Amino acid sequence: MNREMVMKEITFIYTDTLERQCAESIASEAEKRGYEIKFSDNIFERCEIGFYCQHLNFPKYSKFSCVMLHDLGQQHGEWPVMWKNEFWNQFDVAFLPSKEWADMWQRASCYDFVRPKQGAYFSGWPKADNIRQHSFKNENNEIIKKYGIDKTKKTVLYAPSWEWDNRQLEIIDACKDLNVNLIIKQFPFNPATFKFQYDICNEMAEKSKNIEHVFVLDTSINIFNAISICDVLVSEESSTLYEALLMDKPVIAVTDWLIPDQLPRPPRQPDFPYDFAVHVRKSELKEALRNVINDSAYKEKIMAYQKKNFPNIGSAAKTIMDVLDNILFDAGNIVPYIEELPLKKTPVDFKKSVRQRKRLLRMVWIKGKIVKKSKFLTSFYNLLKNIKHKIQKNTKSR
Repeated sequence: MNREMVMKEITFIYTDTLERQCAESIASEAEKRGYEIKFSDNIFERCEIGFYCQHLNFPKYSKFSCVMLHDLGQQHGEWPVMWKNEFWNQFDVAFLPSKEWADMWQRASCYDFVRPKQGAYFSGWPKADNIRQHSFKNENNEIIKKYGIDKTKKTVLYAPSWEWDNRQLEIIDACKDLNVNLIIKQFPFNPATFKFQYDICNEMAEKSKNIEHVFVLDTSINIFNAISICDVLVSEESSTLYEALLMDKPVIAVTDWLIPDQLPRPPRQPDFPYDFAVHVRKSELKEALRNVINDSAYKEKIMAYQKKNFPNIGSAAKTIMDVLDNILFDAGNIVPYIEELPLKKTPVDFKKSVRQRKRLLRMVWIKGKIVKKSKFLTSFYNLLKNIKHKIQKNTKSR
């Protein structure tokens, strides 16, 4: 591929705040190298170079397409071959955030639906590049000042994947007698797509007002800023548990905080099977917090895991752009790709998953390209969505 085929224009596709944050350091590095940059929330955007990180992508609208994760724990319920749900052979190149992810991809590369046309590369986690920037400390100080956080106290960060069953109030109660700050960072749910979670988070924020040493952060704040301020992070299965270890912060995973991602079916048990986290039931949370805050051994364990899996914190965007410069414009910035295993026959159940995913992509395409262009079909779709929201809300109240 050469300069005449693709122009130096990169469009970063995003559907929420966190996906945009994942790409911002890449955009900054690309601009330094003379690329024109655009961010778009149109998943069907026509691009010269398209950069994607969603579960459902349409790289056919890009002359050259790149894919990366938006979540260090992405599709963890489908590991070690999550690509049967997010097949990457439709992309030109892929970027992986950690040695663990690179090894997992390589083990799965024996299947054709896993393999991008130009290969996969171990790049590091671009969302974390910011923590090595000079401006990062100033951003953290501004947050501390804005919310009036007491810097003389230890600080607990609560950052779940989902809010449910008054658990925000449970952690407030667990921290009550520990003489700590509790900062709360909920996911920035889009009310157009996750209204029931958006409403629950607002309800919890209202109930958490005016409680001493409890600070509910704006959901748009970058999670790494929140992590930087804390001494320990508490969640259930959120990718924030991985992200905290990039900043040497110990983490606690609560094993009986249920996950309501399949409503109206019953909420499920969380799944975070990594031994770098402290796993406790919610009844044990207060004692676990007390232990982790006061014992440096928990931090040392986190640092050992980080050193093994994230050796290039702060330089992911540079690595990604070196790969693109070399593939597209023969720049000579050689970055080794991950060696692929010999191809094997795809198992029947994997083929089934790929077919199901293709059907879902087709439905999303129909909704975006046909339904939204018809007032009648749009009204009908919104009616069905409102019915679904009422069912979810009723499920919560039971």
